[in-house]
Amino acid sequence: MEKLYSTLKEISESNLIDYQNENYEDKYLSIESRSLNFSKDIKDIFEEIYQKKNIDKSLDQLRAGKFLSKTENRSISHVKNRQSIDLFIKKDLPTIKALKEGFIKKNIKNIIILGTGGSFEGPKLLLESFSMEASENFAFSFITGPDETEFTEKTKLLDPKKTIFIISSKSLSTTETLESFDRAKRWLNKEIGEKSKSHLFVVTSNENKAKELFYKENVFLFDSGIGGRYSIWSMISLPALLEADQKFINFIKGGLSFDELFFENKSLREFIKKMSFQDIWNNNFLDFKNRILLSYSWPIRSLPDYFQQLEMESLGKPNNIDSIFKKTSQIIFGAFGPKAQHSFFQELHQGTNKYCVDLISNRKDRIENNLISKQLRAQKILFEKNLDDFKNTPIEVNANSLFNHFELSNLEAINIGYLIALWEYRTFITANMLGINPFDQFGVEAGKKITNSF
Repeated sequence: MEKLYSTLKEISESNLIDYQNENYEDKYLSIESRSLNFSKDIKDIFEEIYQKKNIDKSLDQLRAGKFLSKTENRSISHVKNRQSIDLFIKKDLPTIKALKEGFIKKNIKNIIILGTGGSFEGPKLLLESFSMEASENFAFSFITGPDETEFTEKTKLLDPKKTIFIISSKSLSTTETLESFDRAKRWLNKEIGEKSKSHLFVVTSNENKAKELFYKENVFLFDSGIGGRYSIWSMISLPALLEADQKFINFIKGGLSFDELFFENKSLREFIKKMSFQDIWNNNFLDFKNRILLSYSWPIRSLPDYFQQLEMESLGKPNNIDSIFKKTSQIIFGAFGPKAQHSFFQELHQGTNKYCVDLISNRKDRIENNLISKQLRAQKILFEKNLDDFKNTPIEVNANSLFNHFELSNLEAINIGYLIALWEYRTFITANMLGINPFDQFGVEAGKKITNSF
């Protein structure tokens, strides 16, 4: 392995400057990927490492729900869960539809979700993507933290009789969520007394504790093998199910479509592998330690936040002492593209740091030549221009940026599910190449334990 590292290091330190653009397209999306000095020799070395680590076997185990998170001693089941969509439609969907009808009959107008991390990022993203934050049925809002001001501001204009709370917590032990839960109980009890418990619902993996605290019919469970940042595929997305059940089903089918194509379509699989290899190459050998995620479509404006959590919680681990790679996660941040252009793009284009960029857009905007599409095209021109193009002009920018551009063929639930599943595989392959566990989060747990000790 050390010999492989020396070869990679030697090539990275050469004076070679070779930018390459590579493309992939299917009916769900197209991807354009721009790399630097990622030659066939580099690709072959990464492929050798991939084979030595037997990552194909790990991918097969992940798909079958048999991949073991050894530090937690549990199987990882979010991919397997996508395969159960028909059972979900038959068994769970009728219950959710009856719940929705009951809310409407009782004149429930406000649904407040108490949760943080994946319990917040996933449902919020789906409600925005489905354009369902508010409808003729319900208005949704999220309370994420321990600050009482947040709770007060979100509830001060609401009628408790028309409000229900969904407590979203895999373990039912997250401090922030439990504090918000206590506030919700007090707020409801003050106005509606003994009826308040009927306005409290929970989504969790902790069945025993849930049935102690909530009415049995108000408890919704999901598999303990589904981690928080992967729980978007589970009952954690109950808010989106209440408002747009068919869209949620199509979202799951999009993820399932990626699962199937990834294992059947060699060109797709090789493209995702290469993308993971390039993430490691850029970070470990080219010093591109920052990657910016930019969404150029308003309904999916929260994808940068969602992917930030997915990658940095999964890859933000100490390096494996047996690995040749010393850097794990890139620093991931981002925003809605047009907003970011008036925020941190000055640093991106003329600052002294090095950045990779992931761009996410919708084909319809490009075809209709919308302003948002023009803004995206302008940025790509700047990313791809050569430094010499700016000589003898009053403007000099950090040209030749490295980027991946993901363009969805439609802004539909199935396409969004497909893209999120793609990102999960990209992250999983990267983690296995680095020799780290993408499913535990002991750094987060350490913070929880210290907080609870005060």
